[in-house]
Amino acid sequence: MPSRRRRRTRRALVLALLVSGLVLMSWPRSASAQVSIWLQKGVSGVGGAVVVEHSGDQNNYGVNAGYSLRGFVDFDLTIAYFTLDDEDLPPDTDGAVVIPRAEIHPLKQGPAMPVSVGVGAGIAAFAVSSDEFDRRDIEVEEYNINADVSVYRFFKLAPNLGVTPAAQVSYVHGWATVSQFGDEIGSSSSDRVGLGLATYVAFLDGAGHIWGVAPNVSFDKDGVNFGLRAGIVLPL
Repeated sequence: MPSRRRRRTRRALVLALLVSGLVLMSWPRSASAQVSIWLQKGVSGVGGAVVVEHSGDQNNYGVNAGYSLRGFVDFDLTIAYFTLDDEDLPPDTDGAVVIPRAEIHPLKQGPAMPVSVGVGAGIAAFAVSSDEFDRRDIEVEEYNINADVSVYRFFKLAPNLGVTPAAQVSYVHGWATVSQFGDEIGSSSSDRVGLGLATYVAFLDGAGHIWGVAPNVSFDKDGVNFGLRAGIVLPL
């Protein structure tokens, strides 16, 4: 039988995993229109970007690719690597997340419409790893379902330069399980509402490519989170 000390150590590790998982499961916190936000009404396009985000003890580094159909519907895929700097977790704790996502834009800015509106949803699947988990035969499964509504407006600053401020309200439901030797030993779930603000700065080059950078900040019950997106969109 495991000693009392080993049981306490395992319980502490499982608790730390579940607490960290509640924070991790709320990612992504800023997911406004990956491609359509850069395009005018009726214009299709493909795009790619790199994404960096910092939130408390968590850092995310990812890539994103997407397709927009006539600036109305987006299909996106984000793949990211993350680290967790939590003193209660092994120092090598890290992992990956995959996030497929879709978004529609029922309202698009035009002569009779001052703003654009996007409504999106996605599913995130996380894989968490550590040598300590491997030694203990511990497996961690984490998922979330996320949805958001965003409002944004484009302002032309120069013939080839523009900026699009955006505001977003998001909801995330996440859940996590921890298993050892094939048996579940802990679980948790979380529901979060957040507010996000972003500024999308776009430069149109001579070939018609849109180069963009978008700093963003979001707020939820865990505090303030900062992110940066940079990439290119190719109108079709």
